[in-house]
Amino acid sequence: MNRYYYKDPYAPKAETLHFGTAIAIWYHDQILLDHRRDGQWGLIGGALELGESLQDCAKREILEETGLIATNLQLIGTFSDPSRIIARQDKVMQCVTICFSVQIDTNKVRISDESKELKFCSKEDLDHLQIVPTHQMIIPYLFTRNAWPIMM
Repeated sequence: MNRYYYKDPYAPKAETLHFGTAIAIWYHDQILLDHRRDGQWGLIGGALELGESLQDCAKREILEETGLIATNLQLIGTFSDPSRIIARQDKVMQCVTICFSVQIDTNKVRISDESKELKFCSKEDLDHLQIVPTHQMIIPYLFTRNAWPIMM
């Protein structure tokens, strides 16, 4: 099981980089969150694959994790604080995440095998969920659309 860290003095030291995307999927004023198999909540997203653009990575992850086809991605920002760490069984990585936003016109989503649940949440709902640490620092920026793109 992966472990996620942000500004944690007890985090293991990274040995390599991990590039990925996170996507804020909006339905009206609510954002789609993924209840991960590890028990925490996070944005839809995943690792960039060789030969893939960031936009293509985001679109692929949206399709794989929700069944939705996204077209009009908007850049929210780049989150590269070196304290964002993902520890896997085989390696420890510094996480660089490029975050996008997309507005959808349906709340009908398909859950993937990677998730326990998908849920549209208001800003207030987020205060009551255990958000994965590497996404905790992204969440506050999602509702400040006039300040995009963000470089952290």
